[in-house]
Amino acid sequence: MLLFAGALNAQQVTIQHGNTLSQLINNLYGGNGIQLANTGHSAHFGETGDFQNFTNILQAVLQSRSFIPIPSAVGLVSYRFNEATGTYERVEGSLGSILAERGSTTGKGSFNLSLTYTFADYQTISGQDTVELILHHCLAPDCTAGAPLTAPFLQDTIHIQLRFRLKSQAVALTAVYGITNQLDVGLVIPYERNDLQVFTHAFVVNAPGSDPALHRFDANVETPDQLGTGTAIGIGDMVARAKLRLPAFGGLDSAAMADLTLPTGDKENFLGNGRVQLRVAYIASKAIRKFTPHLNVGYVARFGETNLNAFDYRFGTEILATPKLTISSDLLGVLRPHGGNLFRSPILNNAQLIGRSEIDGTAGGKWKLGADRALVLNLLIPLNTSGVRPNYVVTAGVQMSM
Repeated sequence: MLLFAGALNAQQVTIQHGNTLSQLINNLYGGNGIQLANTGHSAHFGETGDFQNFTNILQAVLQSRSFIPIPSAVGLVSYRFNEATGTYERVEGSLGSILAERGSTTGKGSFNLSLTYTFADYQTISGQDTVELILHHCLAPDCTAGAPLTAPFLQDTIHIQLRFRLKSQAVALTAVYGITNQLDVGLVIPYERNDLQVFTHAFVVNAPGSDPALHRFDANVETPDQLGTGTAIGIGDMVARAKLRLPAFGGLDSAAMADLTLPTGDKENFLGNGRVQLRVAYIASKAIRKFTPHLNVGYVARFGETNLNAFDYRFGTEILATPKLTISSDLLGVLRPHGGNLFRSPILNNAQLIGRSEIDGTAGGKWKLGADRALVLNLLIPLNTSGVRPNYVVTAGVQMSM
């Protein structure tokens, strides 16, 4: 909403376009810095690479984590090991978690299929709805008009307040098949739509002793307010997964899981991260009457971009509220050991755009429609402000077992 309010209040707004969503920011102010009115010297601020540098940073930040959470591989029907009989038995009761995993498997020959729609609304970075860029005066001879480099007017800067809104929508098809009672394999295929809006407001900050009349905007040269909008639609990054049931330990159902994310989405349109990514996780759960608490601890490796490698965790519980309704709640976290030192730039005054820790909370439920079908609804909200965070993420869909 702030984007639209800023654009409407501006006296004159230049609309920018790009062939990709990444180019929207790069094309602001022509993509080569900002040119002010000619007042006897070439009042040019910034370098050609400044917006490209910021575009690359914002793109890397946005792609540091998937916009759309990957649905759980847990099916409506699952199997766990019975130590007394030495066999795997079908689990009755809870319909399973939505974004976290539990230690049971689908069962040999069982096929689980889910179709979900997810909407995510991103407008803040590190808790702020505005990112500020700082451009410095050009110091080439044709910009200084022969003045010494210490002249006050050459110390003036242009500050750009940037606001963005990214609405990401995805329809994801998730399939899981039980190869054996101990091993499941699966595939997640997302089809996504991203709508990006970027609004900027630029203004001159005069250095002490500088004449304000020397630096001002001329609408015939460059407007201080610019708006970029764009939409991208396509396949996102597909995920191939496998889950192996481990021997019972301490009375817990446990499993090991691997998710291999393939760079099938268009990186330039934020439909994918452009890297092969592998997540391995240990999963533990235990059914206690109507409760099934679970814990997932994993490590995410990004090939070719190891500074973004991260630990993640998910813990919560499923509650069998009624025979037809299962409620689930989870705490999801990502911990990046090197996150605090990444993506800093002079144009951003070395501000931190990504943090070491991101924490989200989720609550949702599954409503059983029949013996092998259920409706799914889930809400995710951020619990801290680190990094690029959504206001909320809503997921709804249907799940089937065959």
